[in-house]
Amino acid sequence: MQKSLRRRCLVGILCAISWVATGAWAQTATRPAAAKAKLERLRIAVAPLGWDTNFTWLAPRSSNLDKRPALEFLVGIDRHTGRYIPELAETWAMAPDGRSWTVWLRKSVKFHDNWGEFTAQDVRHAVFLITQPEAVQSDTSTWRTLMGVAKTDTIEEVAKQLEQTVQIVDDSTVVFRLTQVAPEFVETISANADLVIESKARWDAGGKELYGQKVVGTGPFEFVERKLGAHVLYKQVANHWRKIPEYKELEFRWVPEDVTRLATLLSGEVHVSDVPRTLQKDAVSKGMQVIASQLPAIQHQWQFGGTYFATPDKLDPSVPWVKKDVRQAMNLAINRQAIAQNLLNGQVQQHRVHGYHPKLDSDIWPGVWNPAWDQRFEELYGYDPARARALLAQAGYPQGFEFTLYLYTLPGLPEMVDIGQAMALDFQAVGLKPKLTEIDFPRVRERFRTKTIHGALFPTRHGLRALDIIRLVHKAKDSTGYFYEHPVIEERIEALGKVIELPERARLLREIGDHKFHNFAEIPLFWLFADATVNPRYIAEYVFPGVITGYYTHLEYIKLVP
Repeated sequence: MQKSLRRRCLVGILCAISWVATGAWAQTATRPAAAKAKLERLRIAVAPLGWDTNFTWLAPRSSNLDKRPALEFLVGIDRHTGRYIPELAETWAMAPDGRSWTVWLRKSVKFHDNWGEFTAQDVRHAVFLITQPEAVQSDTSTWRTLMGVAKTDTIEEVAKQLEQTVQIVDDSTVVFRLTQVAPEFVETISANADLVIESKARWDAGGKELYGQKVVGTGPFEFVERKLGAHVLYKQVANHWRKIPEYKELEFRWVPEDVTRLATLLSGEVHVSDVPRTLQKDAVSKGMQVIASQLPAIQHQWQFGGTYFATPDKLDPSVPWVKKDVRQAMNLAINRQAIAQNLLNGQVQQHRVHGYHPKLDSDIWPGVWNPAWDQRFEELYGYDPARARALLAQAGYPQGFEFTLYLYTLPGLPEMVDIGQAMALDFQAVGLKPKLTEIDFPRVRERFRTKTIHGALFPTRHGLRALDIIRLVHKAKDSTGYFYEHPVIEERIEALGKVIELPERARLLREIGDHKFHNFAEIPLFWLFADATVNPRYIAEYVFPGVITGYYTHLEYIKLVP
């Protein structure tokens, strides 16, 4: 069985490398075709997102990659530094109590398709879309909490509540009246998050049916068409207020296979591609260029499904990793260094606690990072199969146990399936019996959204900060999803809703991190930069921050080869 799994883990990579190295496809694909004229349509190849839809509120943040070119946010993200910059909002200010934020909007910005100018009405409408009953966006639970909206509220009840919590002063001024203290609210209205601005006038004219036909916003690209399972196409907005792209059209092409994405890049069929790190050397040897994100973009970890310690009625005590010793044993079983070297070319930063980065989080909350997480990681989490076996025996599983290990892909980390297969080999080496199950991510997301994922290990990857991830998946009630939850975390979440002072917020967040670290809440693996492999015959420069959930943004700023 172990040899069989090892073959599964390596055969795709080795065959891919051989295919690229020997030029086994048509000779025309061996060398990129020379660009005869300035590029008219920029094509980007990525793995399918799982949600092939025009509805922004029916997909998680990572699956709105293909909609963002047409949409804009109140607060932008600088592509070089990741800092907040004005976008549809020109300025913003927090009241002394931390519960009220005033946002002054940009004037004379027009929606596509002649839907009029952007105003404060569209801001309230954006909040309505993300909090309405059927919304499942990543930030939906955060917005419902901040707006005082219940998950069970009707559309009419949501609209009525938002009249109180999103107050329109005039067409260019909005005041958010929050139910909790939120000194980090600017993050929630930024391009790092989910509050995309869509037209209220268009909703009033045709509602959900009209929205389903196309994506309409104020962004630098205007929607042309979506062909399910194939591509999404945009055209340049010629007179855009912020940035006019150098190329006329933008296409996202869905390509599931890693090798095929590389092949289409080498042939010149696409110009930017998400290429696994094990194949990047081959791409570079054939003239391609790998461009890394400006900031650490992706934290990768695996979640123990069913650890619902704050909701005992949902906790299944028969799941082995309800015991802390089992969770530690499974962490000790993983050879992180081998995975990093063999599957990620060693291009990783160490990951200690899900949601926490030593610099990115410390920039927001000085003091949030605990140096002991670095100092004790090897002792508590480092690769030690013998100790892992001893802990399993101590927990009552000397012969191991069976469990499901879900495998699926997400943009930005094409290696995720290979990592899962490598972890399965490590688990087998200490007597565990993983059942590898290939599955579409939407099915897994629905299970962890409904607390029905008991006994399954599943991967996640994103760039969320500590408070975001705690509110989204560690809160026991009215959350977007449910990973690890515990009364200790619940107490500190409640306190965070009342405390405005940053040192105290940092202390509370650090205590949550300490609890997760010492209780092995997940299997943290790595921090990575996002990589875009590009054809330099067409692409002269591409700068993107990566922190926006680890995928390609700021595409309107791409510079083409003359």
